[in-house]
Amino acid sequence: MPSKNAAKMRLIRRHRRNKPATIMLTSMIDIFTVLVFFLIVNSQYQVHLPNNKSMHLPKSDAQDFPKEKLSVMITPEDIYVDDRKIASVQSVLASQDSFIPALQQELQYRSKRMPAERDDQGHMSREIYILGDRRTPYALLRKVMVTCSMTDFSRISFAVERHKGGPA
Repeated sequence: MPSKNAAKMRLIRRHRRNKPATIMLTSMIDIFTVLVFFLIVNSQYQVHLPNNKSMHLPKSDAQDFPKEKLSVMITPEDIYVDDRKIASVQSVLASQDSFIPALQQELQYRSKRMPAERDDQGHMSREIYILGDRRTPYALLRKVMVTCSMTDFSRISFAVERHKGGPA
């Protein structure tokens, strides 16, 4: 018959082996904190630009990130305002007007829902950016810019692709 001491030792060893598992929460909290900071820092420069595979933006060494604002996209076939088709490029180029009536109507509608700011001369103006294929004819770009300025979208920027060799 085993001694009381040996039985007690076996009981202690068995109890140590069946000890419940614990999770180190401190390490997990550290990892999640780093992940949250990473997402916050990297999300501040995210701007949604309309994506079109048939369009190739001009390249630039620009260092400023674009702001969220209304966009006019000129593809080789059509003109869009924030992913909504406005007119075909062929019909606009064939027109003798110096502006695009359908674009003017859409921008007037959009301007009612966007805040305007006073520019240097005291006129009300809004920001807009134009995404145009690098092969877009100047006559078409000019019509788009004239139409934008007619509807108080006078602060016009062009979207460009950051040049690979330029600053990051």
